[in-house]
Amino acid sequence: MTQPPPHGWHQQPPPPQRPPPGWGPPEPPKKSKAPLVVGILVGVLVLAGVVTGLVLYLSVNQDSGTSKRADKLPALCGNVSEATLAKARTTNPNGLMSRETKLSKGVRTTCSWNQTKGVDGKGHRTTDVSVTNEREEAESAFGRSISMNMANTQGTPLQKPIEGLGDEAVVILVETKSAFTEMSVIVRQGEMIVEVDLSGWDAGLFANTKPDPAELEAAARGVAEEMVAKI
Repeated sequence: MTQPPPHGWHQQPPPPQRPPPGWGPPEPPKKSKAPLVVGILVGVLVLAGVVTGLVLYLSVNQDSGTSKRADKLPALCGNVSEATLAKARTTNPNGLMSRETKLSKGVRTTCSWNQTKGVDGKGHRTTDVSVTNEREEAESAFGRSISMNMANTQGTPLQKPIEGLGDEAVVILVETKSAFTEMSVIVRQGEMIVEVDLSGWDAGLFANTKPDPAELEAAARGVAEEMVAKI
């Protein structure tokens, strides 16, 4: 007879039997890391695209104006009202570019305005006005001003006459390959030549865009009309 083990001792279970080679449950397949790597790469690319788009948007849509200055301009520049400058989106007086210059046969007054931060919107605008007293040479000076603007090599100038402004007047549009656009209104009023140059671009979503020529023309003409009416 088989005797039971002494108290406190136990029989050891028989060792597990390993199945012969080729038998038993198959090992689970190893998971591929390719989908994880692809997912990480896609996430990085998407994040980079979002960051790039955000940087471009903030750069294009930043307020390009400067804080309101108290620059004193020549008295003649006061002919242009604040409301008209607001329509041109240039309410900030630029004293550095404004002056009176004596000529051999007259006087030239230049006035300049740019954008006020938080007031004149996004994009970029600059308004420059030149008023010249040419005495008896006004007609030839008017023609020279037109010729100089039509010789602009930055783009293709387009010219058309303006009715009902001064003795004679033209508007010249210069569009470039970039978003930069310039609108000039040139007026002869007796012996005085008035030239208004309004230039700039608009802010798009991710890049600068060309401004509406009709908007530029209306704003430039408004400045010219006020200046001519008070000289």
